[in-house]
Amino acid sequence: MKKKFLSLALALVMLLSLAACGGDNNPPATDGNKNPDTPPVEDNNTGTPAEPEGFQPMTYDEEEVYTKAFSEFEAAYAKAKEATDVNEMYALQAIAEAKMLESGVMLPYYSDGGNYGISRIVPRTAPTVMWGSDLDRWETLLVTNEIIKPDDRAQFTAMWGELAGTGTYEQAAKDKLAELGYTLKDTRDMLYEQDPETWDVLSRWTNTTSEPICLTVDGLAKYDMENVLQPALAESWECSEDGLTWTFHIREGVAWVDSQGRKVDEVKADDWVASMQHNMDFAGASAAEVFAAFIVNGEDYYLKNISDFTQVGVEAPDDRTLVYHLTQPVPAFESLLSYCGMFAPLCRSYYESQGGTFGPDHDNGNYGTGPNNIAYCGPYLITSWTEKNSFVFDQNPTYWNPDSMNIKKINWYYYDGSDPLRGYNDTMAGTIDSAGLGTSALQKAREDGNFDKYAYLSTDLTGTSRCGFYNLNRQAFATFADPTIGISPQSHESVDGIDLIGGVVTSDIEDDAARTHLAINNQNFRLALTMALDRGNYHAQRVGDELKELSLRNTWVPGNFVTLNADTTVDISGTATTFPAGTYYGEIVQAQITADGYPMKVWDPAAADGLGSGDGYDGWYNPTAAKEYLAKAVEELAAQGMEITKENPIQIDYYTCSIVETWNNQANVYKQVIESNLDGLVQVNIVDTPDTTSYQNTSYFNDTGADNCTDVNIGSGWSADYADPASYLDIMQRYAYLTKNFGLWGE
Repeated sequence: MKKKFLSLALALVMLLSLAACGGDNNPPATDGNKNPDTPPVEDNNTGTPAEPEGFQPMTYDEEEVYTKAFSEFEAAYAKAKEATDVNEMYALQAIAEAKMLESGVMLPYYSDGGNYGISRIVPRTAPTVMWGSDLDRWETLLVTNEIIKPDDRAQFTAMWGELAGTGTYEQAAKDKLAELGYTLKDTRDMLYEQDPETWDVLSRWTNTTSEPICLTVDGLAKYDMENVLQPALAESWECSEDGLTWTFHIREGVAWVDSQGRKVDEVKADDWVASMQHNMDFAGASAAEVFAAFIVNGEDYYLKNISDFTQVGVEAPDDRTLVYHLTQPVPAFESLLSYCGMFAPLCRSYYESQGGTFGPDHDNGNYGTGPNNIAYCGPYLITSWTEKNSFVFDQNPTYWNPDSMNIKKINWYYYDGSDPLRGYNDTMAGTIDSAGLGTSALQKAREDGNFDKYAYLSTDLTGTSRCGFYNLNRQAFATFADPTIGISPQSHESVDGIDLIGGVVTSDIEDDAARTHLAINNQNFRLALTMALDRGNYHAQRVGDELKELSLRNTWVPGNFVTLNADTTVDISGTATTFPAGTYYGEIVQAQITADGYPMKVWDPAAADGLGSGDGYDGWYNPTAAKEYLAKAVEELAAQGMEITKENPIQIDYYTCSIVETWNNQANVYKQVIESNLDGLVQVNIVDTPDTTSYQNTSYFNDTGADNCTDVNIGSGWSADYADPASYLDIMQRYAYLTKNFGLWGE
C-alpha cells in the first residue's frame, strides 16, 4: 500500500520541479475530477491437468497485469519525468500517452459540451478554466428570469472574448442584459443525480462530494469569471527566490459557522495545517496523492515513516500567516490553489468538537456525516437536504465577500434519470434554469417550436476526458454494495486449474470469466474491441445524430491542453524529430502513434478551422482494423490453449441501468456493433441494474479494483486538478487512483 502513494507522488515532484515561482444532460464530473457516467471466487481445482501442446502458463497478479499492459507507457513516462526542460517534458509526456493509447487499455470517448441546450444562465459568468474546482462555484453567475435566446447568447460570448482579463465583463454583461430586456434573479435552480458519499471534502476526491461542498468553503484563492486567479481567504502571498517557500497572508475576521449560521470559530492559518494533515491521513481516497510529495516530509508522513506532523512542511507561525515549505520549486503551485480537495481549510476546533482525531489512527467521529456536521466559511450554507430529493443552499450571512454574490440561493432537485424530458420540461416551466437537450428532449423542443426560439449549440468542450476502461483483473461478478444486484451471466467459478484471483491458468479454459480474463489481457483483443465500436452511433444516443461527433475526444489529455513554446527535438521511434514552437500536445501523440504503425487518428490538423484538434471526429472506429487485430488475438490466444469460435465466443459484460433511456440505448448499440463487427466471436451480455446508484456501484463508487464488476466501463473519466498534462497521466501510473478502473489497486 505504501508504494502506491510513493509512485504517484514522486512523479509529480519530478514534473513540477522544472521552474521556480514566476448544467446539461451530461453526467457529473468527479472531483479534480474523477468522473462518473451519470447516469472472492473459489478455486475448485482438484489437480493439475496436463498442459496442451504449446501452452505457456500465465500468472495474473496486479503487478504483472499492470506491467503487461502498461510497460511501454511506464518506461516512456519515466523519461518524461527526468526532463529538465518544460518543452521536452511536454513532448515526452505526449509520447508516453501514445504508448498508453497503443496498449488498448482504454477507449477515449467524449468531453462535456458539444450539445444543444436551453438556459437562463448568461455565458461565461462562472470560471471556465480546465482544472480545479472553481468551475463548480456559482455565486458569480448571472441568471435571468427569461430563457436567453441563442443570438443574444452569442453576443455575450463575443463580449467575453473581448473583455476577459480587464475586470469589466460582469458589469458589461449586466448592462447588455438590461439593453436586451432581460431581468436578473438571484437564485440558481438545477437537477442533480447523486448524493454525496461523504460531506468531508478533504477525505474524498469524487465530484459527488466536491460539487456540493465546494459551495460551502473558500480556499486561499479562486478564479473569477474572466479566469483570473484572485485572492480569497489569502489576501496576498509571495514565493521565495529559490521557489521553495510560499507564504500566504490569511484574511482577518472570516468566521467559521455551523449550518444554522452560528459562529463556531474564526478562520486561522492553522486551519490549513489541520487540512493538510487530515488530507494526508486519508491518502488514497483523498487528493493527497497529488500534492503531498512536494511538501517537505509530506511523503514520509503519509507513508507512516514519521508520525509527528510538525515535521511536515506546512506551518502557521501565527493566526494570519501560513507557510508551505516545498522539496522542489513548483511552477504549477498557484493553479493548485483553486482545488478544494487540496487547499480547502479545515476548522480544527470544530472537527475536534465532532470527535475528529488526526494521525495514523484518525477517526472522523461525527464530522462529515451530514450537512449539520461540517463547518462553513464559503458563500453558502446547506440549510436543507433530503436524500434523493433536494438540497437548499442559502447565502452565508457571515460571508466575507457578499458583494461578489449574484446568486443568493441555490436549489438542487433530485433526478433519477428515468424521464428523458425532465430537464427540458422543468426548464420551460421555470423550475430549473438550464438543460441539455438529449435525443428525446431535442425532438420535443422541435415539436413545441422551442428549438428555433431558444436552443443554442454549446461547442466549447471542457477539460473532462471520458473514456472506456477495460477491467484487466476482474474479481467481482455483482455490485460490491449488494451481491444480489448486477449478477454476471458469465460462469465464474474457478475450474480446471484456473484461479481467477491469482490468475494462474494451467489447462484448457472452459470457464466464461476466465476466458474473458485471458482475452482482455491481450493487447490485440483490446484494440479489436476498441476499433469495433462506432463511437458516433453510440454517442448519438446521448446527443442526437446531428451532433454525434462534435464532443468526441480521441486522446486522454486534451490535444490542445498545452503547446510547445520553443523548438523541441525528441526521439520518435528511433528518429530524432524536431517539433517547432507552437506544436500542440496532440500533434506529438499522433506522430508517435503513426511512427509505431497504429491506425488511429488522434489529431487532425485540418480540424477546428485549420487550427488542428483531437476532438470532434471519430479517429478510432475502424472495423477493418478491428477484424485484423481480432485475428491476431485469436491466433495468440490459441497458442495459449484457448480457442475462440462463434460457438464459444468471448463474453463481455456491459452494465447499464435501463430506466435511463440514453444508457439503455447505448447498451444496445454497443452490443449490436461489437457483435456484428467482430463476426460473432465476441458476445456482449447486457446486465441491467435497477437504479442509477446501483449502476454507479458497478465501477464508480468502488474504492478498489477488486470491487469493479464490469468488463468494460464507458463514460467515467477525469479532469485536470492543475495546469499540466501530468494531472491526467499521473493518475494512470502504477498504484494510482484510476487503476481501480482496470481492476487494479485503487484505494
